[in-house]
Amino acid sequence: MSTALRTLATGYVSVAVLLTVGFPLLRAALALMGRWGLPLSARQTLRAGRATLALALLLPPVCMAVRGLVPTGPLFTFERSVVRLTTRLPEPAWSPRPAAPAPRSPGTPSSFPAGTALALLLGTASAVHCARQLRQHVRLISRLESQPRLRQVGRVAVVLRDTEGTAFSTWFPRRAPHPSAWVAVPASLLEDAQGLRLTVLHELQHHRQRDTVLAYVRLALGALFFWNPVVRAFERWLATCQELACDEALVRGGKACPHDYARCLLEAALRATHAPPLPAGVTGMAHPTKRRIEMLFQPRPSRPHRTAGLVAAVALTLVPLALWAQSATRGRAVTLVEAQALAHASQREGDIPVVVDEQVVEKLNHLVTTPKGRAFMRKALDNLGTHREALTRTLHARKLPEGLLAVAMIESAVTNMPEASNLPSLAPGMRGAGVWMFIPSTARQYGLRVDAEVDERLDVARETEAAAALFSELHGRYKDWRLALAAYNQGEKKVDRVLSETGVRDASELARAGHLNDYVSTVQAGLLILRNPHLLD
Repeated sequence: MSTALRTLATGYVSVAVLLTVGFPLLRAALALMGRWGLPLSARQTLRAGRATLALALLLPPVCMAVRGLVPTGPLFTFERSVVRLTTRLPEPAWSPRPAAPAPRSPGTPSSFPAGTALALLLGTASAVHCARQLRQHVRLISRLESQPRLRQVGRVAVVLRDTEGTAFSTWFPRRAPHPSAWVAVPASLLEDAQGLRLTVLHELQHHRQRDTVLAYVRLALGALFFWNPVVRAFERWLATCQELACDEALVRGGKACPHDYARCLLEAALRATHAPPLPAGVTGMAHPTKRRIEMLFQPRPSRPHRTAGLVAAVALTLVPLALWAQSATRGRAVTLVEAQALAHASQREGDIPVVVDEQVVEKLNHLVTTPKGRAFMRKALDNLGTHREALTRTLHARKLPEGLLAVAMIESAVTNMPEASNLPSLAPGMRGAGVWMFIPSTARQYGLRVDAEVDERLDVARETEAAAALFSELHGRYKDWRLALAAYNQGEKKVDRVLSETGVRDASELARAGHLNDYVSTVQAGLLILRNPHLLD
């Protein structure tokens, strides 16, 4: 999974967790405040619900941004790195050797990208749902355009419905001078002047509260989290709160008499009984009538500090939860900033430099966060404990950097495997043998016997001598360790041709452009783990 896709998945799961926990937490807090004699008004309750929704949506990206700017500490514990155990190496000295084709190692079969497939499935389902809802909105607006208008003030139009049902209001972005806000009322209300007035006032209040605009946020949430019943319950609760807030605003603002308004609500409920459902995101009066009428005659005082205190209490709970959800989702994933800090902290003079880019971070996270990657690298570190002395003795004798051990880790997990072995390798290309995975032609070029009777590639000491000679020759040829590593895997002819055609000597840039494979990034990721084994803790 790419870094961008992993970031999106982290944000998605974090928002889902916060919504799932935030809504029950808010309802529990409101219930406790009611028991303690500190109830909130309907408008305060709506503001608290919207604030909780905003926290659930905004906290994950904020936490990810902060985490990117302030990397976590444990990843940079230099004392836990094996680099501190190595002595300073002298300047490398290489003696030219005859050019030879580079050994190639087979790559492990790529596993089915289940995470990517799931993300595509969720994205497709959400997009289809949103498209269907928006299509219904467009059709609704077209029908409203053809209805007779009672009145239009600015961009707000009041129209008569040609069918019976409940009144509703909706908003849709359109260019002037076309109306963008609509209030639709049933034609039967023309016989009831007072009911018509109160209904229009109620629906206009939805526009004043921005309910019709924020309805698209609820629509998007319903599409993205269609599988989550808590999110759907949150949507329904917010829709009810919007109706209660409108009722409260009209009655407490003196625009409606409670008795007249209660009669209007009862008649609206009767009209909505057999009416077809409204499109998602459209505000209508078909909501619990009994509770609304009771609220009209039991006004609650408004205490602004109660809303602020409630939102602050919810935020104090959701902030650590957001951090936990992000960490749990990302697992041991490392950001670009963290990987660069790791490379800088664990770099030793004379050793192979690690140039961290997005490709290196992606490979590092594959090795650190996936079960197969972690198992492979743990096996490589365990096997390195067995062969380390023999390998480093030869590298030091030729004044080569010890970081080349990462090549053996990626090629064979430091396993002395025959060519016919089914053990995995992380290196792309042809299958080889031994710790360094030499192919027969390269092994013979460097003096190793490979035939039906003897395969000296399985002699760790002799193959390491041959590998050291090859590394010395390649670095002497390219004067750059990353290009030397690329030639080790893809061959000198390939690297020479790419350098000649592009004129570029930056291995990372050549890999991003597709001229070279990802072998160099994989080795550099392995080198970061070699120097920082605590990443696998």
